Amino acid sequence: MSTVMRSPAPVRGQESEEPLLDVQDLTLQFHARHGLVRALNGVNLTVRAGERVGIVGESGSGKSVTALSILRLVRAGRIAGEIRFAGENLLTVPEARMRQIRGKEIGYIFQDPLSALNPVRSVGDQISEVLRLRGVRKAEARRRTLDMLQRVGIKDAGRRIDDYPHQFSGGMRQRVMIAMALIGEPRLVLADEPTTALDVRVQAQVLDLLWDLADERDLAVVLITHDLGIVAGFAERVVVMYAGKAMEECSTDELFRASIHPYTLGLLHSLPRVDGEVPEKLMTIGGSPPSPSALPSGCPFHPRCRYALDRCREQVPAFVTPPNGSHPSACHRAEVLAQSPGVLQ
Repeated sequence: MSTVMRSPAPVRGQESEEPLLDVQDLTLQFHARHGLVRALNGVNLTVRAGERVGIVGESGSGKSVTALSILRLVRAGRIAGEIRFAGENLLTVPEARMRQIRGKEIGYIFQDPLSALNPVRSVGDQISEVLRLRGVRKAEARRRTLDMLQRVGIKDAGRRIDDYPHQFSGGMRQRVMIAMALIGEPRLVLADEPTTALDVRVQAQVLDLLWDLADERDLAVVLITHDLGIVAGFAERVVVMYAGKAMEECSTDELFRASIHPYTLGLLHSLPRVDGEVPEKLMTIGGSPPSPSALPSGCPFHPRCRYALDRCREQVPAFVTPPNGSHPSACHRAEVLAQSPGVLQ
């Protein structure tokens, strides 16, 4: 489990503020030869200005496609629901308006910078293009690009600005991606597994950089990751996803101390402990996540859940806070599990 060398700030008291991003009942479906693929199944997500939110879950849980859907970058699927950013519904605005929003108001950090960056154009040219497309003169765009490369820690930026992606290390390419995401001075950044291919030391450097830049600019960040250790040191609030929907949402502290959903508990108990206690063996979640084209009836997690009841196999649980709980969970047994939060019984 990776770690970031600092603790997240307490959750902000912003309940009364309007969220910067408000996603409600987001669904995404594809028609394929083998049938209907349901990639997202009623995702709800709110992010406030300056807030750091983590989205976690196994591969295929819908994390990345949620972020791509927010920017309407999923072309083949049918998206429904509501995505409000600063009051605008991004699912109804014209494509010309979306082109203004992408990069300028919402930045995106891709998982694999070597694939996302154009190999035949210099990094400086690619970063400055974000500004040139918005009418900034070439000389000014280059100056601002150089400043940003220096800000994200590219040494000898005056020379490296004309280098190509393959001439940078993995960690430096990720810094270039961060520079590209921030050069337009957005209010929100969607960071899709930004440290997956990096070693632990470089992971910490990149996340520290993202933290500092977010704090400096009061920037909201949605961090998508499968690594709970990264979430522990970066996010203020966490959404746990499975089979294209949220299973649990809570503060980062509650995630590790008072989780109540069986899926979240399974993820936590499959990790090594860092508090000195050594379990006899790590627990695992049996089975595999369901295919989006063959989702089970009822709760999508019930085939792998040790607590499953007949009701779980028949009815989709509501995403609600149980009477004795502190945060919402999509589980028919949430009220019972909330009596002993954080414990696999």
